Amino acid sequence: MFKVLLIDDEPIIRKGLRNIINWQSFGCEVCGEAADGHDGKEMIEELRPDIIITDIRMPETDGLTMLREIKSAVPDSKIIILTGHRDFDYVHEALKIGAFDFLLKPSKIEELTSVISRAVKELKFQNERAEEFEKLNELFLENISVLREKLLYDIIYEINTNEADIKQKLELFKVESGDFYMMVVHNDSEENENNNISQYDRHLYQFGIINTFKEIFSDKFNVIQITLDNFGIAFVVMPLGDKENSMELINKKCAYLQEIISNCFSCTITIAISSEGSDFIELPEKFSECRQALEHKFYMGSNSIIFHSDVNTFFKYDDHSMLEKLQKALIEGVRSGNELAVSERLKDIHSYFEKIEPTKANFIKNFCWNTVSSINNIRISLSDKEGDKKKDYHELNGLYGLIEKCDNRQELFTLLDESARSVSQKVNSYNNRSIKLVLRKAVDFLHAHYHEQISLNEVAEHAFVSTYYISRMFKRETGKNFVDYLNDIRIEKAKELLKDVSLKNYEVAEKVGIPDAHYFSRLFKKHVGLTPTEFREQ
Repeated sequence: MFKVLLIDDEPIIRKGLRNIINWQSFGCEVCGEAADGHDGKEMIEELRPDIIITDIRMPETDGLTMLREIKSAVPDSKIIILTGHRDFDYVHEALKIGAFDFLLKPSKIEELTSVISRAVKELKFQNERAEEFEKLNELFLENISVLREKLLYDIIYEINTNEADIKQKLELFKVESGDFYMMVVHNDSEENENNNISQYDRHLYQFGIINTFKEIFSDKFNVIQITLDNFGIAFVVMPLGDKENSMELINKKCAYLQEIISNCFSCTITIAISSEGSDFIELPEKFSECRQALEHKFYMGSNSIIFHSDVNTFFKYDDHSMLEKLQKALIEGVRSGNELAVSERLKDIHSYFEKIEPTKANFIKNFCWNTVSSINNIRISLSDKEGDKKKDYHELNGLYGLIEKCDNRQELFTLLDESARSVSQKVNSYNNRSIKLVLRKAVDFLHAHYHEQISLNEVAEHAFVSTYYISRMFKRETGKNFVDYLNDIRIEKAKELLKDVSLKNYEVAEKVGIPDAHYFSRLFKKHVGLTPTEFREQ
């Protein structure tokens, strides 16, 4: 039941409101009455009513003052102003403060019940929305660990690289960033040639490893898991107390973990441990360190604990996977003629070049060579369509010669920049010409068949494109949709035909492909501002 509070300095008004309205039929009950704003405020704070019916001008504290003081306490209550004073400045102020509606005394019973009905309906909607929100919130809290794990998975595999978005989601999923180590636990049974482990047993082993790991580490570390595949699980461990002996403690706990897994599951695990990190933005880097450490299991053997710092003496390959992604994105931008995307990727590549050590000049030269080669493959493909192969082959040979002679990164980048921008501009120009050719074909078809009952689908088939494509191109290139463009043609033709006085209006309509004379007349007036007859008279 919704609680209703009546506030008015006239007892007869309060009595009438209480007795005349069938509150129960609205799912309401009158919980109290007050004779002025002061008492009304106290009762509102105590009873928290859902509906408040109040006068404005009352002794002690007036209704407006009361509304200002209580609105924050009962923000969802529906406040109905019932006043005999026709001072609309007061009413306007009340509505600004947050009143639901107002009525003038004396009010008809129908007016009162109508306002109360609307107030109850909105209260029910609010309650349903609050209940739905509460259910969604409970569902979110139930699945927060899954969402957290998905976020971390996207971070370490660089699916999500938006730093601002990552930080917001970490806060939302209650992940406190701080000093941490990344650890990857790998089930060695993957290398077993006689591996006949069922999918069920794999999940069982994985479940056992996760729970055992948490049981061993949770007394000294905060632990977050990230499931990688059937054989690998990553853990982010954050020291709870003294960090000085963290590595030694991690080593002991890992050895204990290996012992338990071996005894309980009759299998071994290899554990890779990254260097220390300080911010979760570093997770991809720490994950890469763990993968590098695992690659040395060939030398260290199964059932090993491999710290990333221990493999520094081995051959170290410089990981430029991010540059490879930028290269791929640049080439995709050139291929589509997206000059804005090309410009953005060139900026990213330039920033990456700035971070590479000067001793890696050959690497940069090789990167530019490969990238320019891919870009020129696009140029050659375009030349095949445009019939200008000889010029492009000459330019290509000259460009390779310039790359070979370059001895600094800025010159190399300039060549890459010019090549990428030049080809993307050519692709963009070609695409725009193609769009105009398709549109020209469609427009010519309309001019030839405007007097027929033609559809967008027929035009698209004639131009060998989809209806969606031709519709978008009409809007983008002409500023009009297909129907409006066709009607423009028909009306222009109709204006010519109307000059022939021997033709009736309905005959003109039929000749321009509009069999309905009344519709033709309305359409003509919409486009020209005159009816066909008025146009003829002019």
